[in-house]
Amino acid sequence: MKPKHKMMTAIPHEIQQAMYGFMMSHVLFAGDELGIFDGIAQGKASTIQELAQSAGVHPRALERLVLAAIAMGLIDQKDGVYQIPEHLRPFFQKNAAEYCGEAFSHFREVSTRTFPYLKEALRENQPQWAQIFSNAQDYSPFTELYKDSQRLENFLSSMWGMGYGPAKELVQKYSLDRYSTLVDVGGGSGSFAIAALEHYSTLNGIVFDLPKVSQYLENKRHEHKLSQRLAFVAGDFFQDELPTGDVYVLGYILSDWNREDGTKLLKKIYNALPAGGAILILEKLFNEGKNGPIETAMMNLAMLLETWGQHYAGSEYISWLQEIGFQNCQVLCSSGEKHMVVGIK
Repeated sequence: MKPKHKMMTAIPHEIQQAMYGFMMSHVLFAGDELGIFDGIAQGKASTIQELAQSAGVHPRALERLVLAAIAMGLIDQKDGVYQIPEHLRPFFQKNAAEYCGEAFSHFREVSTRTFPYLKEALRENQPQWAQIFSNAQDYSPFTELYKDSQRLENFLSSMWGMGYGPAKELVQKYSLDRYSTLVDVGGGSGSFAIAALEHYSTLNGIVFDLPKVSQYLENKRHEHKLSQRLAFVAGDFFQDELPTGDVYVLGYILSDWNREDGTKLLKKIYNALPAGGAILILEKLFNEGKNGPIETAMMNLAMLLETWGQHYAGSEYISWLQEIGFQNCQVLCSSGEKHMVVGIK
């Protein structure tokens, strides 16, 4: 009998996407960092020669990057002239409100360096921060971010890029008219506080974060003409008293810490709030079946590598808030990845 030969079949699309996904990420990051996408989007350059000259790279090498971006659907080509697809253009254009490149820096500088240690994280069930920062012996992985001013600026820029757009939508989902002072706990870039104050003219705000965040926030509040209504208070939200307010915000904070630490922070906010005051939790949310969305699932995995936290479904946040004592809890979803859970004291 002749041996049966196994038929070769094409690798399924889902596996191909996963296999080449890390390469695609670097095409995205490099194309943004070098200004390739922005140059095309703004019409500053439309040929390989023009793009290479502007970016300071070799044209034949750049052509390979551009061909990859075309295959990914990030760039269109017609008669040797390159264009960004219309629906993507504002997200690549650095002078557009929708520009999302600021969100790439943390993925590029940190996540792409921690994910090679995924197997170690799975075995140890703990972050792999020390693998990329050999002197990272402190409890908080954020210690390393705050030691280096450029690394901190990259991180805060990522938080701004991921936060400000969704915040402008979310501040309209739950009325803040009846509140006077919003405290953004660990607010970093101030993306939510700034969006809230821009939408509610009678609201004042405080960003409460570690001292090194001060200058970044100062630049943002000056840029958005909010110097008179948005203050910065330096402190550690685990160690120090919280500033006084009647609505407290936790944006991408609970997903960074374990359940025990998160509960301590929620109790601290509950005790600081007046009756009728609100807590707003801003997070990526799993759907109730925990089978997506993919952005939440991937970041939930990143939390294993980079922090001690995780992502939850909306109902899990509501149960958590109710355990603390909050009432009238609800989930308000945006059209994007970042959603809001509300609880009232």
